[in-house]
Amino acid sequence: MKGDKDTLRIIPTFSIILTLLGLFGLVIFFYTFYKSELNQAIYKSVLTQAKNRLRYTTSSYELLLKKERTLNLEDSKEEIKEEVKNAWVIANSIYHFCKKRRCRDETIKLLIKNALQNYKFFNGLGYIFIDKVKGKVVLNPAYPQIEGKSMWNWKDLKGKFVHREFERIVLYSPNGEGFITYYWYKPNSKEVDKKISYIKLFKPYNWIIGGGVYYSQIRERIKRHAFCVGKAINAFIYDPSSQKEKPDILKGLKPEDLRKGVFVYTKDRLYYLKLYPEWNWIVGSYISKSEMVKDTFYLQKEFLTKADKIIVSTSAIILLIITLSSFALFSYNRKLAESIKELKEKEGKLVKLTRNLKIIAYKDDITGLPNSKKLIEDLSKIDPSKNIHFALINIRNFKELNELFGFDDGNKILKAFAQNLKREVKKLCKNCIIYRIRGNKFGVLSCNLNDTQFIELIEKIIQKLENHEFEVNNIKFKLDVIAGISKNRDNPLIEAEMAEEEAKKRDFKLYVFDKELENKFKKLEENLKIAILLKDALEKDKVIPFFQPIVELKSLKVVKYEAVMRVETPEGILNPGQFLEVAKKMSIYKKLSKSVLEKAFKKCAETGIDISVNLSTEDLASENMVNWIISRLEEYKIAEKVCFEVVETEAFSDLKILENFYRRIKDIGALLAIDDFGSGYSNYEYLATVKPDIVKIDGSLISKISSSKEVEKLVRHIVTFCKDLQIKTVAEFISSKELYEKAKEIGIDYGQGYYFGKPSPEIKSELEV
Repeated sequence: MKGDKDTLRIIPTFSIILTLLGLFGLVIFFYTFYKSELNQAIYKSVLTQAKNRLRYTTSSYELLLKKERTLNLEDSKEEIKEEVKNAWVIANSIYHFCKKRRCRDETIKLLIKNALQNYKFFNGLGYIFIDKVKGKVVLNPAYPQIEGKSMWNWKDLKGKFVHREFERIVLYSPNGEGFITYYWYKPNSKEVDKKISYIKLFKPYNWIIGGGVYYSQIRERIKRHAFCVGKAINAFIYDPSSQKEKPDILKGLKPEDLRKGVFVYTKDRLYYLKLYPEWNWIVGSYISKSEMVKDTFYLQKEFLTKADKIIVSTSAIILLIITLSSFALFSYNRKLAESIKELKEKEGKLVKLTRNLKIIAYKDDITGLPNSKKLIEDLSKIDPSKNIHFALINIRNFKELNELFGFDDGNKILKAFAQNLKREVKKLCKNCIIYRIRGNKFGVLSCNLNDTQFIELIEKIIQKLENHEFEVNNIKFKLDVIAGISKNRDNPLIEAEMAEEEAKKRDFKLYVFDKELENKFKKLEENLKIAILLKDALEKDKVIPFFQPIVELKSLKVVKYEAVMRVETPEGILNPGQFLEVAKKMSIYKKLSKSVLEKAFKKCAETGIDISVNLSTEDLASENMVNWIISRLEEYKIAEKVCFEVVETEAFSDLKILENFYRRIKDIGALLAIDDFGSGYSNYEYLATVKPDIVKIDGSLISKISSSKEVEKLVRHIVTFCKDLQIKTVAEFISSKELYEKAKEIGIDYGQGYYFGKPSPEIKSELEV
């Protein structure tokens, strides 16, 4: 027994000694082996740093290209604007110089035309054109054959009436000038390109002076400048459109590699190359192998000397630590093994639980199909090069069935429908995936069919589903099925839902998301953007009134100011035409209305001016809003200085509401005006019934009183009718002296429009006439 115990003591001791000797031998081995490994590590480090540097340099140049594109576009627009303004100054100088010398207008026009005939800018690519406001071409150096012809009814490739847009900008934009984009023929070519122009009103002859360049010309200038910048910083640049021979380093490279970025080794250099997709350039940077060898040499010299000392001292410390730790590790080894075994068992249970939770999260409870979360994950994993098609299939008559049979049987119908849908889809397309999106809406996803194949697939599935007979509680019935299809991987669910709604509206079985729905989608995005701007403006108190003078036509004296709503945003000033519809849908219109009315009332109380403010049917129909308005008028003591304008089409839609409001404001001395009269019902009977204080004749009529005898007669009739009822009249949209004189001659009491002054945040006591 004693011998056995001694053996037991010797064996562990001998094992420990052998272990320590083996470990020490390993330390010595690693010490001698370390230098060669360190050399390799240094080389790999130098190579990694070189690659990172090349990636960074290339990324920096890509960012430079993007910034260059943005800045150059803005610079080009500014250049166009300055050149047009210079041309306008030339024309204005000639006009005033000749007028002082009493030259005839025809002579002045000819001088201006000759002066601007050869005016060039943008490296000789841009030219100045002159049109009359109503469309007649006065000067077009690029297409002299159209001079003297009217372009009023001309549309570009996108269907835009270009010259009508010219008129809108110069007559209704601040300072009578602004940018416009449209599609126009390139000089000496039948090719059409997108053009950006800047136009400015030349009032003496009612001309539009403008100039512009094509987007392709701007792009070429940007690319030339960017190419020069790239060469200056020693970047690699290859433009396939330059018709130069393809460099050897690019031969054999795949487009998908260039899109991601690829390293290329040559005899003397290491390149990093990447595709810049906006211009189809291949850009990159390089480093010479001699530089890398030099860096490796210096690192080896510096590092190995220190490493020798560190290795010796570290080896000794490691040996000591190993010796001391071996005894402790020996005793803890068994416990550690048991702990590892226990952890592995728990890990297995955790993996199983995670898998089950994932299945529950991505699986629909009722049908067992994947849900919308799984659809989103699947879409993110599909190869970007594959065509995506998604159909949203809806049981149109499910609501009625659910109400008839109840929720439990409704769920059974959904489950049976899901099984039938899955069976029919798998017969026709084995690679398609079926989902339950929500409620009675299901999805079918494909990534290996073309448009025609997928549409035919969904048509067949709808037919099969509608032919299938279901039975609940001994009642047999068939389902009414419709579908919407999207071909876009970014928003397939939204687009398919919009297409399905369109199918429902048009009573189609199937509708594919098209350009029309895309425009609606873009409109929704625009409305969402405006909604965010409106909420932000309300929070930051950026809803403000602009004031436009209303003038007595006989005396040309300002009698009051119309306070119109404007919203200040980071993207500029918004007018009601841009946001009113969105505001009403969001139910924040009343907040906007209160904000602008409060500020207008306060300005009226502070300055003593008479003001006119706009109200909508929403304002009139709200008893709380009307009470608030009355209370503010009484608190500021300004009722006799305020006139409330209501648009004709809204005013006469509910006569009782209007009469109640008019009675309440009349009791405290405020006035009522019917706005835009002549644009809607033109209901003289209602006008006679309500008898407002003022009628504002719509600008669409006023703008034609000097050019249309019929419109003039209609306006005269309105004025005569109002005079008989002792109602004052206001002519809206007076934009010229001719319209002012005509409105005064007809007998209209007051006038309002850009001829007298544009809406401004400040009250201007002097007219702009």
